[in-house]
Amino acid sequence: MAKQLQEHLFLRDRFATTHPYTSLNSGGPKVKARSIINKQQHGDFIRVRFEEAISDFHEGRDETDFVYLVFKSAINFQLDIDKFDDKGSFRIAYVKYIESIDEGGLPITYYETAIYLDKKAISKFLEKLKNFPEKSTWQSIRKGIPVPENNSLISNIDDIRAATLESFWQEPEIPFPNANENIWWEVWLDRSATQDQNEEELFAALSKNKILIGQQWLNFPEHKVGLMKATAEDLGKTLLYSDRLAELRKPRETAEFFTYLSKQDKDEFLKDLSLRVEDFTDFSDISVCLLDTGLNLGNPAIRNLVPERNLDTVIPEAGKADTAPRSGHGTPMAGLVLYGDLSDALAHNDKIQIFHHLESIKLISSNHPHDPQNYGYVTKEALGRAVLINPTHKRIVCLSITEENADHHGTPTLWSAAIDQLSFADEEGFNENTLFLISSGNLLDEERINYPLANDDCSINSPAQAFNAITIGAYTLKDRIDFELHPESELLAKRGSMAPCNTTSLSWKKSWCRKPDLVMEGGNQALQFGGVLTPDSLQLLSTAKGITMDWLTTFGDTSGATALASRFAAILYVQYPQLWPETIRALMIHSADWTEQMLTSFGSEKKHINLLNKEEKHKLLQTVGYGVPQLEGAIYSANNSLTLIAEKIIKPLKWEGRVKTDEFHLFELPWPKEALEGLFNTPVKLKITLSYFIEPNPGNKRYTLAANYVSHGLRFKIIDNNESRKAFMGRISKATQGEDYDKEGGEKNWLLGDETRNKGSLHKDIWEGAAVDLASRNVIAIYPVGGWWKNRTKLKRFESSVRYSLIVSIETPAIDVDIYTPVLNQINIDVPIELE
Repeated sequence: MAKQLQEHLFLRDRFATTHPYTSLNSGGPKVKARSIINKQQHGDFIRVRFEEAISDFHEGRDETDFVYLVFKSAINFQLDIDKFDDKGSFRIAYVKYIESIDEGGLPITYYETAIYLDKKAISKFLEKLKNFPEKSTWQSIRKGIPVPENNSLISNIDDIRAATLESFWQEPEIPFPNANENIWWEVWLDRSATQDQNEEELFAALSKNKILIGQQWLNFPEHKVGLMKATAEDLGKTLLYSDRLAELRKPRETAEFFTYLSKQDKDEFLKDLSLRVEDFTDFSDISVCLLDTGLNLGNPAIRNLVPERNLDTVIPEAGKADTAPRSGHGTPMAGLVLYGDLSDALAHNDKIQIFHHLESIKLISSNHPHDPQNYGYVTKEALGRAVLINPTHKRIVCLSITEENADHHGTPTLWSAAIDQLSFADEEGFNENTLFLISSGNLLDEERINYPLANDDCSINSPAQAFNAITIGAYTLKDRIDFELHPESELLAKRGSMAPCNTTSLSWKKSWCRKPDLVMEGGNQALQFGGVLTPDSLQLLSTAKGITMDWLTTFGDTSGATALASRFAAILYVQYPQLWPETIRALMIHSADWTEQMLTSFGSEKKHINLLNKEEKHKLLQTVGYGVPQLEGAIYSANNSLTLIAEKIIKPLKWEGRVKTDEFHLFELPWPKEALEGLFNTPVKLKITLSYFIEPNPGNKRYTLAANYVSHGLRFKIIDNNESRKAFMGRISKATQGEDYDKEGGEKNWLLGDETRNKGSLHKDIWEGAAVDLASRNVIAIYPVGGWWKNRTKLKRFESSVRYSLIVSIETPAIDVDIYTPVLNQINIDVPIELE
């Protein structure tokens, strides 16, 4: 029996029910208070330092109605910052986590936070200091162990000083600029400080003091971010004494990754190619939007597929054409988006059907130097121009331009946060039609000789740490070298391995998401005579801008991989145009798998992921993500391989005197129970992928943890094979536990597990076991976890609902078994409506 391909199956609403959700966790950990032997002495010391800091802030200036002060924590203790931010008169500008070495050479950590305090807040804090040695909480008095009021707040303060402009500098790897250096600054203003209508007054006052205000500003829930040009001295006299300053950062420049060589002109091949193309774009409203260096329509492989109206630019003086050096960059990207690797397309005589449109919005031009750009704003403008060109299209945004910034350690930048914001929603509500694919950036050419160790140390570039985007790295299957042209050469990367260009997230902080998400072909390189070379045979082949009438060029790296991934996404979107962007992302990652070479890089015997330990699994995800997507698996189910798709809206939170969790969803899936039981102990595979978009809240108002950047999180659990439905619901939500609740099951046999999979805003895991054990495991719960929507109550997001996509698949090794038809029949059964 041959494998029979089928469309995926979509779950109707009747397969999911909504239930009240109360977390089984008792809440987040409380801040541990330092033990203070002499409370009176410590309170007096903090009061003196507090008053001195206020005086220092006002020194040499007219007194303002507020101060910015920096509070430093005791070593290895946190500041209980929530007690600072409980009233409108306190406001947190930022929090820094600082690692250092003590006098004995031992590692230590402490925190610093800049706090805005108005006169009312100053008075209240002095009152708290006065009460600290005198009053205890009533709860501690009742227990007979008196604890001072505001103990964790005051005990953990080690020092207080007046804030300076340098206090707001958020670039630990970059020295604070010289006082008289006239430069561009990335300025983060606090939106909660005053209403936006006072902005013109602030900007006018700054302009009078020799400060140049940039025109590109972005709004986030708690910040307004843009560029200003000034000296540190001028900003210190003006912006520091406004009530809006939150953070200062260095604007980022783009890095260009153009590593390709020209090939001989092959017009005859391109002419044959154009005759074989079947243009079906009139029947589709799916576009790939290139945000790149422009596009040259003179290339014969492109000119008949891309109308000139599909080109635009955010740099009017640079035009719309590809102005990148040599063979271009946007034009080779376009060839890969349309055709894939032209080495394959030119090697056969089959018809080539193209259904997706191509748009090009010029984002950068090396021929037109300019002041630093707010690339988050520019990306928003570029996307807006694409929407004006094709207002009704659904769009894969292909972005291979990245910043030079690789020292972010996974924390959001202005650009990555802007992409998360664009992905989450637009002015009219949910984002219905845009999915971002971003290149992870490349290892420098001169460092590739140290592959793969150098890749481990080279971070993925911004904005590829965006939670809501698919970040694309590179692997390679290219392994052919002409040894007559390149004697004594050898492959740098083995077939199926991470490509030499690939960057990783191994250096990122643990709380942030792991990237890349996927890898695609990025080409290979070779070693020869102690150096690295790039034979044409190890690269992708694509379209050139043809400045010398040479229409073909080699191309590669993570730019080429991102173009290929965008083509993949467009083909998938054409097949299922009704799906949400979250679902397209889920299907791509759900279909992915690791090559054997990726796994055996941890040891020749480790040919399956279940043979990797936890640290090795983490490294796998931080180097090649979930692996290589498979187009057939993303588009089709089969008789022995079933994929179920659900798109749902959930309300994570509610207000009942305070913010509480609201609901969870329970899926009782149509299931091939009898077919699985008939397979007995045959090993089968269950894959689950949960995808959703978060609303970002960037800035360092809180400790730099992902939970304070993301609006919310979602998680999944599945019923155990010996667990009742009632017990499973009780394992998910305390609100569904009856008095007789008794835990019956758990979760085992997952290849990744909770700790590894629960990062970012997409969660995938794989269960492997006997078919008979899977036969009764058709109940899945989707439930919310915390984020800033829960903690930042004044922003009133607790009434918001969010979307998610759930993909569930079963794979059996036997091709003569049919698990698809029984499930299709269950879905197609019409349930009669009961009339009252």
